[in-house]
Amino acid sequence: MQVKHGLLTLLGSAGVLAIFSTAVYAAGSGYTPTTNPVPSGTPGGYSQVVTAETISPTSTTPTTVSVKVDNTPATIVVAPGTFSQKVQVVVTSPVLSQVTSGVSSLGYAGYSAVAGIGINVVNSSGQPYSGTFLKPVSITVNNSAIEPGDRVVEWNAQGTFSTVASATVSAGKASWSFQQDPAFAILAPKPGVVPGATSPVTGKPFVKDALIGMALISGGLVLFARTRRRRLS
Repeated sequence: MQVKHGLLTLLGSAGVLAIFSTAVYAAGSGYTPTTNPVPSGTPGGYSQVVTAETISPTSTTPTTVSVKVDNTPATIVVAPGTFSQKVQVVVTSPVLSQVTSGVSSLGYAGYSAVAGIGINVVNSSGQPYSGTFLKPVSITVNNSAIEPGDRVVEWNAQGTFSTVASATVSAGKASWSFQQDPAFAILAPKPGVVPGATSPVTGKPFVKDALIGMALISGGLVLFARTRRRRLS
């Protein structure tokens, strides 16, 4: 019984230690952040914490957070004076297959998510940072699957979906900036899908051509009939 009791105690201690270690890793300097930058139900979830970085309001140099999210390198740069209080930038990861499924009903049917990243800024109480950042935070994502014509989209803290029109996308890289907690995804058109195209149209507009042809023929017949009457009279 003593051996069994000791084993159970050891296992229990290991479990508590594991939970505590995970919390410390996510919380950094004692923070207890909200790990999800968007409401539950957002495609992809964005609930898996990748890393957390504390930002001091007195910093005089940019803070660079370099991280890999699903093996995709991302660099986040926070300029001095971006926040008026001490905060923590929490980076989260989405489930890309769920993002792909979710955007199909948001105007991006035929696209798939090749990368995604969530940014959650919290204060020392672990609550989401209130309001707009004092300066834009820039982000660059590198992935060989990114191509010109891909789209960067986001869900904000309220879950509102939009396209990041100011994003710069080139071969292997996408860059943009933001001033509120967002969850981002980079969408690439699936093979056979033309970026920016609407519903596919095949063939030529034969119906329109046929109507024009019929009108010309009808006009010709009327003119022929009138000319024939004049000759007969």
